Parts: sequence; structure tokens; C-alpha cells
Amino acid sequence: MQGKDRFGFVASLLLGVLLVALGLLAMEYVVNSWWPIDINRLDLVRAAAQGRADAAALLEAANFEIILVFLATVLTAVTGVILPISYLLNRRFARYTDHRFGELASSRLLVALRQSMAVGLWVAFCLWLQMNRSFGLAVALLVAAVLILFEILLQIRSRAAQANLP
Repeated sequence: MQGKDRFGFVASLLLGVLLVALGLLAMEYVVNSWWPIDINRLDLVRAAAQGRADAAALLEAANFEIILVFLATVLTAVTGVILPISYLLNRRFARYTDHRFGELASSRLLVALRQSMAVGLWVAFCLWLQMNRSFGLAVALLVAAVLILFEILLQIRSRAAQANLP
């Protein structure tokens, strides 16, 4: 491993550990300190424990800001877990380097961060679907395919911009 590649991997590993720690600490705070259901709708909590409440009624009484913060903490933690893996995969399978940023490891780190955030967004979206009780394999695969196609289009755009450089 060369010096700049080693720096990039160490930077991605440290950033990943920082993101995981931040996400897990924030998630622990949100889960243990905030009450997501409106206090006036405690009858829904009892009905949910007895199996009589449906997901739509529970989400109607939920505080959406708290749910969004929880999903953001999940996105942050998953991004931190995937970041070093994404960096290593980008380093292994990179055929072209982006000359606009120079041949620095930071350009690979930015691409790896973008890709790991896409994975975190996918996991948070799947979690939100599960909260609504509408999660299905077909929907998850469709959203994953859309995110993968978006990343492919960004890669094609980057390579086309490199072809126009002297």
C-alpha cells in the first residue's frame, strides 16, 4: 500500500469510526430520552401492546421530528460502518482517477463517502418502510436499483468530464 493510499484508508477508517460513534450515541439519546408518541394518545400505546393498533394509527400519533432524527442517526451510523469498505472497494476497482482533484486519496474518500451515504439512505428508507409496515423485498430492491443507477450516472458524468480535460 502506497503512502497516499494508506492515508486515505486511515482517514476513511477514522471518519467511519467517528460517524458510527456519533450515530450510536445520538441514537441512544433519542431512544432513551425522547417520547415519540403524543402524550394525549396513550390509548394507542396500550392498544399496540395488546395487538389492536395498526401502524397507520401509531404513525399518525407520532412526533415526526423525533422519527426523522432517529432515521438520521441510523443513516449516520450505517454511513460510518460502510465508509471504509466503500473506500477499499473504490481503491480496488478504480480504473480511472479523477484528474480534477488531482491524484489524491481525498477524491476517493469523497466518492466513498457519497456511496456510503447512499447505502445509509437506503437502510434508513427501508427502516421507515418497516415502521409503516409496508416494507417488502421488491420495494427495497427497486429503491436500491434507483440509487445504484444514480451512482452509475454520476460515475459516467465524471469520466466524461475527464475525457474533455487536456
